[in-house]
Amino acid sequence: MQTIRDVRKSDNNVVIPTGYTANGWSSVLSHEMNVLFQSLCLAVTKYDSKEEMTKALDSIEGLKGAFSKPKKALFKSEEDYKGYMNLLDRHKQFLERSNFTYPKNREEAIKLFEKWGLVLDKGDVWDIPVDPFPEVQDIFVLEEREAFALSHIKLETLIHPIFSRLVMKLHEKEENSFRLSKNELKEMLNTNDAMLAEVLIKLTPYLEEPIDNMLDIPDDQKLEFTVVWERIYEDFLGDKFAETVQ
Repeated sequence: MQTIRDVRKSDNNVVIPTGYTANGWSSVLSHEMNVLFQSLCLAVTKYDSKEEMTKALDSIEGLKGAFSKPKKALFKSEEDYKGYMNLLDRHKQFLERSNFTYPKNREEAIKLFEKWGLVLDKGDVWDIPVDPFPEVQDIFVLEEREAFALSHIKLETLIHPIFSRLVMKLHEKEENSFRLSKNELKEMLNTNDAMLAEVLIKLTPYLEEPIDNMLDIPDDQKLEFTVVWERIYEDFLGDKFAETVQ
């Protein structure tokens, strides 16, 4: 097993395992539990004892008041307060369905993380796994719709960096229209048939016209397509990044 303490570097850049999002944890856990996990990642990256890590957690503003009853005065409106409480109740019910009790304080939350394998208690220090990272479906009882949603999150997390690479490679050519075979695309992206198919499907909404029978076209035959860059700027790259690439 590879852990944060194995891969952390002297520059102290915070390591947050990709599996936390890819494996569904950030979706099924509450906001305050997400904040606590990310804070633990920071503490494990920077410090070398539980005492130092605990002091670091004590100093994090986002954890102050966590796991206590939310105060209405902290919300902009009654509607915001009720919305947060309803969401928190859903997270609590999710845990209870799998016979876990929602934590009353930070210490109980860390104990749950340890039970689920998100945090490793090594005596005088905490550590966090990077690879492999625990799977939500191995810990919790999931409804069919939840399992489907988490599968989509995992697939999207895998596709995203390859799709991003494709966007940048195409944009470097400073063209709108392209003639590339699947073999050329696989070589460009260093990926396989299955992942290329998913990436091309993700690309389709950003094309002027969809590629007819895309999945049935032979690997050595040229695909002809035109990218509408404005759609990518708006939906994928974001306004700030779009300014730098136009």
